[in-house]
Amino acid sequence: MIMRSPEPPIILLGVDGLEWDVLLPMIKRGRLPNITRLMERGYYGELDTLHPTLSPVIWTSVATGKVQKKHGIRGFSRRLPGGKITLFNNSNRKVKAIWNILSDYGKKVYTIGWWMTYPAEEINGIMIAQTNTTEQLNTRTGKHVWKGTLLNGVKGQVYPPGRQNEVLTIAKEVESELPNLTNQIFGEFEYPLSLLDRRLWNNCLWSFRADTIYHRISLGLAQEGPPPDLMMIYFGGTDVVSHRFWRYMQPDIYRHKPTQEQIANLGTVIEDYYAYIDMILGQLVKHYASDVTIIIISDHGFYPFNLNGRFDPDNPSKFSSGSHSDAPPGILIAAGSHILKSHKNQTIQSLNREDLERAGNVLDITPTILTMMHIPIGKDMDGTVMRNMFGDDFFIESQPAAIATHDTAEYLANQFEKALSPPGEKERLEQLRSLGYIDDAKKKNIAKSKKGKNN
Repeated sequence: MIMRSPEPPIILLGVDGLEWDVLLPMIKRGRLPNITRLMERGYYGELDTLHPTLSPVIWTSVATGKVQKKHGIRGFSRRLPGGKITLFNNSNRKVKAIWNILSDYGKKVYTIGWWMTYPAEEINGIMIAQTNTTEQLNTRTGKHVWKGTLLNGVKGQVYPPGRQNEVLTIAKEVESELPNLTNQIFGEFEYPLSLLDRRLWNNCLWSFRADTIYHRISLGLAQEGPPPDLMMIYFGGTDVVSHRFWRYMQPDIYRHKPTQEQIANLGTVIEDYYAYIDMILGQLVKHYASDVTIIIISDHGFYPFNLNGRFDPDNPSKFSSGSHSDAPPGILIAAGSHILKSHKNQTIQSLNREDLERAGNVLDITPTILTMMHIPIGKDMDGTVMRNMFGDDFFIESQPAAIATHDTAEYLANQFEKALSPPGEKERLEQLRSLGYIDDAKKKNIAKSKKGKNN
């Protein structure tokens, strides 16, 4: 029997909405040194996405290798018999995710902030859930919090449960430091913000908070000891700022341009946040051995939207100036053991969009990582192994033969018994208050309004 040496650990960074047409010009100007170094020694290309481009659907497909018809996550929310709206969560997933499969094979996994991980599962490792509430989907006021975060007072956000207090302590620290953190990322505003700009900015603060929490948690885990076999971390702020600030980045293509003061304040927000993600990558890489495999992916690209819009501050549905509803492909960048180098005769700084090759599909991520770890893929997976990213020293044909499925009867039977009660009204209000969306006065008015309706 041939004994294999263990494969190097893998760090998978999921960066929502990362777009090549923003990334490549920034690389040319030297603003993304860590991503540039990763590309210089590795493989990169366009990653095909799925439609519609809904985050909970796509990121679940990334984690399962299966389309939504199989994995069961159809969107953000669903309507129950009787009309009540509830959120999709981890208990609604019908198939095993990569963290379940790796755990079955004795591999250690850290999952930080990934979509559809609340309530946190018992895995061989650590899971920091992305927690969502129905209040986040209140579109009447424009206070959308489509992507989740950590909430005070809600059980089941961290596995093992004994680590939840330390994680929430990190969240509290980040919240108290948020004004200084945003100033470090974006600088100070040169002019007072208009009503529209203030609303756009406030609608982003929760995503900066969530990403910084996940960043600090991942750094803390990196300092604890040897890395797990797979660490997967999600960052959503790139998507959030792209929706809201594309008009400020490319003002000339919009019928109603922002003013020079608005551009001075917010024209570099998207690029500044890309640079922040680059800095996070650099800090993570520094804590691990050089043989660790790094994979960066985005679920889709981005493009300018609502070019003729008036951007009325009192009409929240008209806030967006960037979109991904019919999005271009996302991004894949990988470097590490067995990973090919994409362009041997071309510098990264000289790359243009047309130079990029198709790397694969978001469905291919789980099958590819399983293969890298010598674990059989499931024949019921819709994704395939991205063979083009491997060098000749990685013998794909010698990997274990595919099996019918990883979804055991026991797993399927237990999956629907794991759901916890969703966060209650108190926790939802506390979250919005902590993010600055409502103050105590508004909170009292909401309570009075609800009391009046019940009388």
